[in-house]
Amino acid sequence: MPAEDIRGTTIRIPTESIVGDQGAGDPDKVTMVINSGEYQRVSYALSMAKVAAALDMEVHMLFTYEGLERLIEGRSDELENITDANIRKKIKDALENGKILKLSEDLADAKKIGVKIYACVTAMSIMDVKNEELIKEVDQIMGLSQFLELCSGNITYYV
Repeated sequence: MPAEDIRGTTIRIPTESIVGDQGAGDPDKVTMVINSGEYQRVSYALSMAKVAAALDMEVHMLFTYEGLERLIEGRSDELENITDANIRKKIKDALENGKILKLSEDLADAKKIGVKIYACVTAMSIMDVKNEELIKEVDQIMGLSQFLELCSGNITYYV
């Protein structure tokens, strides 16, 4: 029997499954792993991050693989990877009518209110992305083990 395909599924990772301190955690800290590069998924993750930051929560976002592509200079606002043509049209219309922000604007706004943005070093190596190609909003290039330390005992989302 083939394994179930869960690509593109948003999963809430229970804090007890994270290696590290298994205490009460820090309810004022949110960590996110952004694996998908689909426009609408990254947009929603950034919206969640900005709301959490506005609620005085500490927010950390690690962009990896397709998500990492959104942190490459000049690629943040691309719409080509939206597979559903109807969704692509709706997002394009919403952008043109000012109903939603471009991802580049969302990233800049998130940074202004304290969201920490990280690029995954492994994904950078595999995808041949150089440091100088990253947008200025990236706080740090980070490995998974270092990011998991930030996640320990917190609310963590995988997008």
